[in-house]
Amino acid sequence: MYPGDDGIDDHEGYVTEERAEEMFTLGLQAMREMLARFVEQGGDTTTAASIRANWNPSWGKDPGRPESVASDAWTA
Repeated sequence: MYPGDDGIDDHEGYVTEERAEEMFTLGLQAMREMLARFVEQGGDTTTAASIRANWNPSWGKDPGRPESVASDAWTA
C-alpha cells in the first residue's frame, strides 16, 4: 500500500516547515539564554552579555530574551 491509496491525507500528523522554523528559533533563543546564565554564574557578566547580544541574521529577527527557559521550571 502506498501513501494516499487509502484516502487519508499524506501530511496528517506532520510538522509544517513554518512550525519547525518557529520551534528551531525558540530552541536557539532558550539555549542562548541558558548558556548566558551559566557563564554569568561563573562571574563573567561581560561574556554573558555578549552571548545574549549575538544572533545569526540568517535565523530571522532576533527575538530577544525568552520569557522563560527550562531552568525556570526548577525554581518555580
